[in-house]
Amino acid sequence: MPENKRPSIHDRLQRVLIVASAGLIVAIITTMWLTESLPATVRWPIVVLLVFLIALFSASVLQRQVADLIEVPLQHSVAAADAIARGDVTKAVPAALTSEFDQLASSINRMTEQMAAASQSRMRVEKLATMGRIAAGISHEIGNPVSAIANYAHVLRMRTKNVPGTTEPIDALEREITRIDRIMRGLLDYARPRRLTPKPIVVDNVIEDVLRLLGDQGITRRLNVNRQLEAPTGAVYAERHDLEQVFVNLMLNAVDAMDRDGEIVIRSRINDATAFGDGIEKRRTDPLPQKWAHRPSKRALAWLARPESPPKFLQVVMADSGTGVAPEDAERIFEPFFSTKQPGKGTGLGLAIVASTIENLGGTIWVQRAREGGAAFVILLPLHASSLCSTTPESSAAVD
Repeated sequence: MPENKRPSIHDRLQRVLIVASAGLIVAIITTMWLTESLPATVRWPIVVLLVFLIALFSASVLQRQVADLIEVPLQHSVAAADAIARGDVTKAVPAALTSEFDQLASSINRMTEQMAAASQSRMRVEKLATMGRIAAGISHEIGNPVSAIANYAHVLRMRTKNVPGTTEPIDALEREITRIDRIMRGLLDYARPRRLTPKPIVVDNVIEDVLRLLGDQGITRRLNVNRQLEAPTGAVYAERHDLEQVFVNLMLNAVDAMDRDGEIVIRSRINDATAFGDGIEKRRTDPLPQKWAHRPSKRALAWLARPESPPKFLQVVMADSGTGVAPEDAERIFEPFFSTKQPGKGTGLGLAIVASTIENLGGTIWVQRAREGGAAFVILLPLHASSLCSTTPESSAAVD
């Protein structure tokens, strides 16, 4: 039963009392009518006994109703609160029969989901701090020897350019040196703070430029790229290079997930947080409004629950028809060095850099199954104030 149609405790108990009282009155009248011909000494004890039995039965029914309507849901709520006090935020409170306890169950479940998301976010921050310290040490301890090896490989190539059989191993050596350098640069990009000079950037324009760049390079030549960009004024306060890196990494990840042919769908729109919240309050079996193609995750719940959560935000969805992401890997894919690709095909830093960049911009990102059959990466970003104006921020000198 939908939450807004559940009766209150008062209505349920009032209904039970009315039915019990009506049954008692009918039983008394019927008993007196059936025993009218009996002597008074026999008639009245029968009436009193019947009234007592009916009252006892009514009390039993009322007690069971009180247990179902109040005691049982209260026990579930207390058990969930005890679990939260022990640090267990996985216990969910089942739906109740009345609106009051059903609302309480919904609030407790939202609270546990937000606490779980906050705990995961805290763990990611701690991992990021650890990775920063590690990256600083690795860049010094490994970077210099790798540079020296690269120089020696170059000298070796120059001295053996006329020696048969040396080109292939030297090519392999330089290729692996380049791979080490790429991993190191990715690690530093993920972990180290940088001096930023952000400005309002229209995300749709960035997406178009990235698609044009990858198309010119032939990366998306065999793919069907479907653009559904509906936020021409949707600007976020960021560095253009960071946004380009986000969408390039997501596009390359989608390309790698498909074998030659496939479809990539990119959607963008400006959404309202109130409507977004109304959508996620629905049960999974209830239809969502048409504008919500994807159901929010726990990350979105925690993001919306923040005091600084924006009233309007930009939503970008990048979906593909590839192999998708296993549910158990939905969070791990944003961890550094975790990769589902074959060894040597990726560094495991691309999606970690994407998630770190989005969070630094005040947004959130998650992955789920796409309608196209593969993975759908959903990004929520706070809008810059200039998005409320009709002027395009990147082309206006009046925008800070």
